[in-house]
Amino acid sequence: MQKSDDLVDDYLKSRESHFRILVIQFIQMIGFKVLVTAGLLLIGGVLVLDQRMNIGQFVAAEIIIILVINSVEKLILGLGSFYDVLTSIEKLGQVIDKPIESQTGEVVHSGSSLRIVLKDVNYEVKERNTPILKAINLAIESQDKILVKGESGAGKSSLLHLITGVILPTSGYIYVNDLSIESLHINKYRAQLGLSLSTETPFEGTIRENVTFGNKDISDDAIYEVFKHIGLTEFLQQQPKGLNTILKPEGKQMAYTIAKKIVLARAIVKKPKVLILEDPLDQFKKNEAKQIIDFLIDERHAWSMVVVSNNDYWDLKCNKHIVLNKGEIVH
Repeated sequence: MQKSDDLVDDYLKSRESHFRILVIQFIQMIGFKVLVTAGLLLIGGVLVLDQRMNIGQFVAAEIIIILVINSVEKLILGLGSFYDVLTSIEKLGQVIDKPIESQTGEVVHSGSSLRIVLKDVNYEVKERNTPILKAINLAIESQDKILVKGESGAGKSSLLHLITGVILPTSGYIYVNDLSIESLHINKYRAQLGLSLSTETPFEGTIRENVTFGNKDISDDAIYEVFKHIGLTEFLQQQPKGLNTILKPEGKQMAYTIAKKIVLARAIVKKPKVLILEDPLDQFKKNEAKQIIDFLIDERHAWSMVVVSNNDYWDLKCNKHIVLNKGEIVH
């Protein structure tokens, strides 16, 4: 209640300030009209009495002056809406005014595997006194299956965001095939990654659009194959329009595990070079999770993997294990 009261109080003060400006402008407008009208009557009356102007000329001059005054009045009254537009643009700017990522740069050859190296990487933000990640050294080689563990707040999500280029290190270096990640054409680099992050959900669109992101190179047969291995075939069979079925945004009106599977299918259907998974199978039944992990780990897949999960079955399947504690690799 106290917080609501403070917010309402700030809002009312802002509105009072806003309307105070409008009132001042309205008073100035009234004063302007009175001054011009009085001046017109005074000067016109003197000129008529002095016979330098006849009544017709006086009336014509008064009509012109009144039209000018009405135009000025409309302009001033419209300033309220103009101020509202400026305020709205300012609010939108706080959300969307972020620097546009460069659409040029080096391109990693599509036929080669990806080798990603983090060297002495630190990541800090102004809002925190301590670094989120400190002195991270990590190499992701071809066919590596890396499991990342750690308590909440240890920096696991930030590590994944650094690998994908969503954020850049405060200090240190990230190399992709011996090229600095900052020098890459970032969209073409990300096109070679498969992402299933904890914050991702289905969007409003067809099942096909959710899985392919409009990539025409991905066939329906490829989607069916992936669905079979991750357990989405039965879900698809229940849909009245198959792959053309429209999904609700944010995974609404569907089971949580189904939404997670759709995001996972989106990550793997394009056969990425590096698969980055964050809690991909949490809340899944143990046997179902094992089947999907076995499919993802299968050596027939060319991708390397970085997985954040507390599922113990990953321990048996991954060849590298990392434990983060307060932003540092402790194991």
